[in-house]
Amino acid sequence: MPLAPCYALVDVETTGLSPRHHRVIEIAVIRVQRDGDAWLASEWRSLVDPGVPIPAVISRLTGITAAQCAGAPPFAALAAEVRARLDGALFVAHQARFDYGFVRAELARAGHALSARTLCTVRLSRLLEPQAADHTLDGLLARHGLTAPERHRALGDARALWALVQALAARHGERTLRLAASRLLRHPGLPSHLPAQALDDAPEGPGVYAMLGASGQPLYVGRSSHLRRRLASHFSADPTGERATRLAAETHRLEWQRTGGELGARLLEAQWIRERQPSHNIAQRRVWPWFARLPGDAGRFELLRGDRLAPGEESGLYGPFGSRAAARAALTEAASRACLCLATLGLERRGPGEPCFRHQLGRCAGACVGRVSAASQWQGLAEALADRRVPPWPAAGPITLHEDDPAGAAQWHVLSHWRHLGSADDPQSALQLAGRTPQGALDPGVYRLLRRLLAADPR
Repeated sequence: MPLAPCYALVDVETTGLSPRHHRVIEIAVIRVQRDGDAWLASEWRSLVDPGVPIPAVISRLTGITAAQCAGAPPFAALAAEVRARLDGALFVAHQARFDYGFVRAELARAGHALSARTLCTVRLSRLLEPQAADHTLDGLLARHGLTAPERHRALGDARALWALVQALAARHGERTLRLAASRLLRHPGLPSHLPAQALDDAPEGPGVYAMLGASGQPLYVGRSSHLRRRLASHFSADPTGERATRLAAETHRLEWQRTGGELGARLLEAQWIRERQPSHNIAQRRVWPWFARLPGDAGRFELLRGDRLAPGEESGLYGPFGSRAAARAALTEAASRACLCLATLGLERRGPGEPCFRHQLGRCAGACVGRVSAASQWQGLAEALADRRVPPWPAAGPITLHEDDPAGAAQWHVLSHWRHLGSADDPQSALQLAGRTPQGALDPGVYRLLRRLLAADPR
């Protein structure tokens, strides 16, 4: 059947669901290739010694026991055979990301690389029969009147796939089957629950995207100068890691918004993360930053939470820092670098009249024993933290930045007090945005971006 000039129907049985933590216990490959006007299919299967225990639930499902696998070869001994049977072939499987992920991981452990095009028969069925509700292997076999005597065994399931491919060709025609396969191969790694056309309308220019779960919950927000290419990379047939694989498997819907350029994408990404709190953007979901206020000559420093500061009150403070602990650590590091007295600055405890620990090591000028003034220590700390000092907003009111995209799109970004008030597609809408009052805690990423853009950063 014309899925490709040569393709391999693959099925594996495993000890669990994670290619990183679990192992293959059985593998089967049916290699199909054209020989003149005929299609020849060759079968191969083997049990595999996984080198780890086989859970009872897996043995009940597959009928494969630890005793059966004990005399089987480890995957490393089969790697050359597996590699030869997959060489030059389209990798076809039901839930292909699962089988491909395991075969690729096992081959990598044995020192073999695998980079094959993949075709998922779940996605093939969804594309050919979108009106059908059940695209599980059992559902497909029942719908097409097929039987699978050795269900949940590697060769039995591979034979079921071979029968399914022939049934799909008989029902829809070989040309339709070939065209459907070609369409799916444009985005080979898409999860089975995403439609084949999921990326077709994604723009090729800059913008922001969101990956959503089954109930519409935000999973991940990202940006790119080429949205379609970036989205496709999330669903690569060669997943880069377990976290990436899990994110792709959890994604049921995609959203995106085109922007006028890279600046617009950065600003909108920060806004979407702040508003949607996607579960996979762990490092970027901070609700507020922290700032430090230094006394003029004596007293103690203060650590202030960003959401308790009104827009503009950050001016003259030091930060932003990711947490209270990070703020204190930054002050300590800066003071240590400048050979200041940590005890005088309230960064180290000491007994009354005792020299600080750094003074005993010869790394403190002696403010703790009265040799230099406390005011000099605060001045020194301010100088050491100069690059973290928040400057005043460099305008009397909002600033509008105009951004043009080579494709012809344009945006006006309205900014005030280091905050993004919004973006507009025309000057009149931008003027309305400029009337807004800045609100909310300062976003560290937006702040750093604006400092660079407005040449306010002294570094």
